[in-house]
Amino acid sequence: MFAELHIERGRIRSILPCPTGTIIRNETDTWTFPGCHILPGFVDAHCHLLGLGEMLDAVSLHNATTEIDAVAQIAASLPSSAEGGIVYAMGWNQAIWPSATWPSAASLDALPGTPMVVASRIDGHALWVSSNVLQAANISTTTSDPDGGRILRHADGSPTGVLIDAAMDLVRHVLPAASNDILERRYLAAAHHCAQHGITEVHDMDVAPAWLEPLRSLAESGKLPLRIQSMVRGQHSEWLDAGLLPAGGELLRIAGVKLFADGALGSRGALLSAPYQDEPATSGLAFLCADDIVARATEVLDAGWWVLCIHAIGDAAVTTVLDACERIRELPGGDDIILRLEHAQHMRPADVARCARLRVVASVQPTHSISDASMAEDRLGPDRLGWSYRWRSLLDAGITVCGGSDFPIETASVLRGIDALCRRIPNGHDGSWQAQEIVGRDTAIDIMTRIPHVAADMQYRRGRIELGYDADFVVVDRDLAMCPDSAIADAQIMGTFVAGKATFIRTPV
Repeated sequence: MFAELHIERGRIRSILPCPTGTIIRNETDTWTFPGCHILPGFVDAHCHLLGLGEMLDAVSLHNATTEIDAVAQIAASLPSSAEGGIVYAMGWNQAIWPSATWPSAASLDALPGTPMVVASRIDGHALWVSSNVLQAANISTTTSDPDGGRILRHADGSPTGVLIDAAMDLVRHVLPAASNDILERRYLAAAHHCAQHGITEVHDMDVAPAWLEPLRSLAESGKLPLRIQSMVRGQHSEWLDAGLLPAGGELLRIAGVKLFADGALGSRGALLSAPYQDEPATSGLAFLCADDIVARATEVLDAGWWVLCIHAIGDAAVTTVLDACERIRELPGGDDIILRLEHAQHMRPADVARCARLRVVASVQPTHSISDASMAEDRLGPDRLGWSYRWRSLLDAGITVCGGSDFPIETASVLRGIDALCRRIPNGHDGSWQAQEIVGRDTAIDIMTRIPHVAADMQYRRGRIELGYDADFVVVDRDLAMCPDSAIADAQIMGTFVAGKATFIRTPV
């Protein structure tokens, strides 16, 4: 829409017609955007803000085409990427390499200077480490797999250097913790990156209690260029041990608790109801059973949290979560809490209906389908693909669907997310994949702007360009509701505003 908006004290006080574009006025400044359209601010309803900051700080392996290429990219970064003798990298994906085989510590051991290397897989559910890291963590042939994790091994039982899901903690416990100064630097870098993509608010997932202090400092100092809904770590009741309670704030709101029911599809940790087609020896990993989820939910309800987010990717994990939600809704306070199914990537038809009946929000990441299509075909086989990334089916069932990216696993570009919802064309494909799950343009925009506020219980003051609402919006160079489908992802973000203050203005070329 074209409009002239007047902002006072961070809220929209006047909306006037403007035939030539968008004009924004606050108490001190005026911005004019000829020919540009204004939308409610983009919201990423599932992301890892510190992970994005770490990626911007670390060696990116997202474009590595082979294991050799990944090692070469790490080598090219030395020594600038090392902190205390440790090199951090992220983004590798063996599923797109020609061999599709897991990497090994041996290739990292050949790096000059033999640094300690810790490289996380693109989905964050596996670590590839050098042998000296394995030694520092005392991981050897005799080390047992932890519950909910796997140590990949050679034929003789020795570790290969790849640790999946809970096994990653064996390494993380021996790594030095980042200082608050480093955390602040990474958070700020990630937040400004988001502002460039038109993002005014994020739902930050699996936040460790120790990360909240630097976030509070940034929010209270006015340095934070976006709003954050923190969903704190609860897999082992970390929030409870740290004495955290829900807390409201304009820029930082400690809103909910995050749990994990299973792992990820790429590492074959997603819990399926039948074995993986490309590895029949496994059906994935179960992190929490229904009893575990209900026990943790009881703690969450007793403490008065607003939101409970539960990661579930595989169809069996979704069933487990919904089994738990049936019971949670019967607990004192359980009828009011927002229950969220994070990812909801693979759902059997009966569970779609149950999700709607239980009023469970489906928090989806549209760009995962763009990256995952070929891998999903390999992992699931043709008979189960119809259960995958089923956005239209969820909406038709009456389920509240909010959208995010899961960055840094995927790009932070919300425009790419809208494009995925509308066209669903995976990388390397010429046409739509599982096209029956495509959603309409207005709905796609809604999923990435208004609905995330419903999923955080903030819809009464955000997500609309209406009088009295928070002045959080994005200005784009075209009408996303009317432009050709192929033009969505190429739109330019011209300005991003939070509480009526500019957090990003595109500099004219």
